[in-house]
Amino acid sequence: MSRSTIDFGIDLGTTNSAIAVLNGVTTEVIKNTRDGAESEITPSAVSIDRRGNIQVGQRARNRLIDTPDDAYGEFKRRMGTDHVYEFRSSGQSRRPEDLSAEILKSLRGDVQQRTGELVEACVVTVPAAFELHQCDATRKAAQTAGFKSSPLLQEPVAAALAYGFQADRDKSYWLVYDFGGGTFDAAIIKAEDGTLHVVNHGGDNFLGGSDMDWAIVEQIVVPRLLEEYSLREFTRGNRRWSQAFAKLKRSVEIAKIDLSRSERTTLETCKFAVGSGEDIEFDCELTRGELLSAAEPIILRSAEICKRVLKEKKLGPDAIEKVILVGGPTLAPYFRESLAKSLGIALDHSVDPLTVVARGAAVFAATQRFNDAPTVALSTGEYKIDIRHKPVGMDSAPMAGGKVSGPSTQDFSNFTLELVNSKTQWRSGKIALRPDGVFFASLHAEGGQRNIYAIELCDPSGRKLKTTPDSLTYTIGAVVEEQPLCHSMGIALGGENNEYDRLFEKGRGLPLKVTRDYRTIHPIKQGQSADVLKIPVIEGDNERADRNRLVGTLEIRGESIRRDLPAGSEVEVTLRIDESRIITVNAYVPLLDEEFETKVTMKQSDPNPEVLKREFEAELQRFQEVKATAATAEGRSAQKLIQDVEASALIQEVKESVGAAKADPDAAAKGEKRLVELKLKIDEAADALEWPALVAKTRTEFEDLQSVVGRNGSPDQKAKAAELAGEIDDIIAERQLDRLRKKLEQVLRLYWEIAFAQPGFWVNQFQTMESEQPRMTDQMRAARLLDQGRDCITKNNFTGLQSIVRQLWDLLPKEIVAAAQRGYQSGLAR
Repeated sequence: MSRSTIDFGIDLGTTNSAIAVLNGVTTEVIKNTRDGAESEITPSAVSIDRRGNIQVGQRARNRLIDTPDDAYGEFKRRMGTDHVYEFRSSGQSRRPEDLSAEILKSLRGDVQQRTGELVEACVVTVPAAFELHQCDATRKAAQTAGFKSSPLLQEPVAAALAYGFQADRDKSYWLVYDFGGGTFDAAIIKAEDGTLHVVNHGGDNFLGGSDMDWAIVEQIVVPRLLEEYSLREFTRGNRRWSQAFAKLKRSVEIAKIDLSRSERTTLETCKFAVGSGEDIEFDCELTRGELLSAAEPIILRSAEICKRVLKEKKLGPDAIEKVILVGGPTLAPYFRESLAKSLGIALDHSVDPLTVVARGAAVFAATQRFNDAPTVALSTGEYKIDIRHKPVGMDSAPMAGGKVSGPSTQDFSNFTLELVNSKTQWRSGKIALRPDGVFFASLHAEGGQRNIYAIELCDPSGRKLKTTPDSLTYTIGAVVEEQPLCHSMGIALGGENNEYDRLFEKGRGLPLKVTRDYRTIHPIKQGQSADVLKIPVIEGDNERADRNRLVGTLEIRGESIRRDLPAGSEVEVTLRIDESRIITVNAYVPLLDEEFETKVTMKQSDPNPEVLKREFEAELQRFQEVKATAATAEGRSAQKLIQDVEASALIQEVKESVGAAKADPDAAAKGEKRLVELKLKIDEAADALEWPALVAKTRTEFEDLQSVVGRNGSPDQKAKAAELAGEIDDIIAERQLDRLRKKLEQVLRLYWEIAFAQPGFWVNQFQTMESEQPRMTDQMRAARLLDQGRDCITKNNFTGLQSIVRQLWDLLPKEIVAAAQRGYQSGLAR
């Protein structure tokens, strides 16, 4: 079957995956056939046996317990990292994207088995909270699976399309609540005039059903097991017990499903070896109340993300028409009750939460043009038509256009083209082609169906000609306005201020491009490989650069430049990101008249468990220091923030994840993410302690600026000072600490700019240097410079005096600050 649009959509999930296709205006989930049973979902698990045979789906999931070294699941969480899964029996290894590719191949095979069609292109969904390296890995997985085209679609957008494709309504807001096996997304969708627009979104790539399972295992099951059996160092972080914990988790998964229908269940018997040939069998009773006690904090965490997403757009619960439920865990009544109570918004699960994302992906796929026909030479009498139209839209009389070309015809005067609806027999009437073959037509479309229009091209004699393609389609339905950028992006700057220059704000539509001017901080000598200018690209929404994720770095090394590059040299940086989320960073250096460019390689390394442990211990120490300072400080803001951290489960969550990191790479990645969250919370408390002193210092320095501006400032400098005054008042009123730090820098720069221009300043500085001579490191050079300085003053040579003073400054001892270097070692400054 030849398709002009992609039509197939895949939900590539952490726990389960599915593929759907749009037939007309309705979606169909393609069922798989495994072991004689049919299912709309395929478990996201892969196994490889000792002969190298690959199994995908339920059979592979069953092997997770019995042969844990030959079967893996939940690899979606590791997408885009350098983690490698080892299949011990076969000696093979696979990256996370390789395993995801096997899932995609399996889904593709299901379609071919059911329908005989070989799917050449598909839309693949990703969580809205996915970072760029994870999106890039998903795209590569689709390529490995053999798809020629694989546009990515955010999962909440897909879910909204499944609900809103054929909906006819005025403006309304929906909250998509996507709680999957391993990731969580919350997105506000505005549906208006047949267009779906993402208003705001948030999420957590380490929040899902798997985390509920582990909470039940560690908080309920393991303590009971240890009461009954004496097991040495029985922890999730001990590789010796990996298989035992895998069996416990699988038993909890089954029990969790049972408890969605009953008040209590017996945990499926777990049998595992404890050493010396001895096995133990363990089972226990689990109640719905116990399950909820472990799971509810995770549900409430997801609800808090929803509330934050709403608050950021100043939307209350009353503004949201409904909450669209997505993900297997939301099928449980207890889950829905807890969520409804927390959010206070009506829940809608009228479309199966397990397949709603795949269905919405298929709807979006119908809006994506695809032409897989190979480019071949046309024979005499055959014509190619390059069609330009939107396959989906809300207009019942859409425009379509195109250009006809052929192997021999150069002038299409007197050629005609007519479009005919194959179902209703509506005709456009004969449309005269322009001499260059261009045409435009207005279509008439019927709602509730896919309109297929046959293309009838005739030569001047009225003879019908063969065309490729020979038809076009149009469907009346909702469309996605544009896909937003998941996280802000920009450049990490050098210096002590750990500054982040955001070039792209979260939520902007792709593609994006921006150019910004910077200056180098350090000199780069030609031919020196050790000299390097780093331009770090970071992703995230935190003010401090090192609290965001490093995406990639463009490096300009001394060995690659034709001449020395002094400090302060101008660098023009251009950052681009296209619809496929491919990032390019370009740096033009005017002094060299040369461009340097790289495509950012989006790969993240697995966290080092030992490094994580040390960082966690350091943060705990910092937390205690901030807490002690807060106890003696005036005001309650810092103390309240400290209490919030202690009352939350964040510290315990980091502790558990770091503890399990050695044996579980997922736990290590989650620990790294939660550790950043803890650092930000401690930063917030430390900032609250710093705030009063920073306000006082800024006001004092500004008073000094006003004084020097009044005496010696130019009109432009006076205007700048007046502008700073208003900005400082606004920032203090809004209590924005990082912005106030930057304004203080601007105050000081303007002060010294005026001061440095005054001869009296340099005379005063020289006199101070005379008094500091005994402390200078080179007394002979100091004496010589001081003599030269006195001569400059006598001759009123203030330019020379300025140079002398700067050299004398270099001779004074500098304080050595014992503090860890922060940031990403950027070589740029504003």
